Amino acid sequence: MLEALIFDVDGTVAETEDMHRRAFNLAFARHGLGLVWNAREYRTLLKVAGGRERIAHALKLRGTPPDLAEVARVHATKTRFYEMLLAAEGVPWRSGVRRLMEQAWESGRAVALATTTSDANLDPLFAPVLGAGWRSRFAAVVTGEMVVRKKPAADAHVEVLRRLGVPASRAVAFEDSATGVAAAAAAGLAVVVAPSSWLPDDDVSAADLVLESGLGELASIEALVSWHRAREAACSLRA
Repeated sequence: MLEALIFDVDGTVAETEDMHRRAFNLAFARHGLGLVWNAREYRTLLKVAGGRERIAHALKLRGTPPDLAEVARVHATKTRFYEMLLAAEGVPWRSGVRRLMEQAWESGRAVALATTTSDANLDPLFAPVLGAGWRSRFAAVVTGEMVVRKKPAADAHVEVLRRLGVPASRAVAFEDSATGVAAAAAAGLAVVVAPSSWLPDDDVSAADLVLESGLGELASIEALVSWHRAREAACSLRA
């Protein structure tokens, strides 16, 4: 039986990456870092999970040994710029995400978040859609600061499952990238992917279900439950 839905955030709930990119560039200018990421470069950098890690990686590529304290300061500035941009402009959620969450809640199923993004980035994305008390609707929220290893490691998903008290066989993960697929699969989860437009060349074929047009392709929570039941039955036969 399907008991829980576990969502990634950036790229899955909403296509936030361009706003993150702009916030990074504003932070780089503020700190005089001499970095400017265009869209093409940022698509490549998205292979590196985590904002601090992305900054450090870019500095290494430039031949500059990253000062981790400075990286942390730049990232904190970037987070503030991201919050400001999101509050001023907003980002629409992707097709089907809110409907699927609402139907899950209505059917008594748990909804959780497993993301590498910073906790501070969540409120300006979720509060405008679900209200100021949005956190109370999620049975577990695990962000990049709460785990030792970020995706593609399974840490965030494993921690979510621990907090939910639900076995991996009774949950589904929703992701947008090959990195997310690897993380969720490593935790033993069934994985549904709605590929991000920011990662057009990402190989997400390892996912159990790929929805090219987004989660709106899922007709209802009942359709998801039926799919999950059929997948589990097939896995049992193979075992």
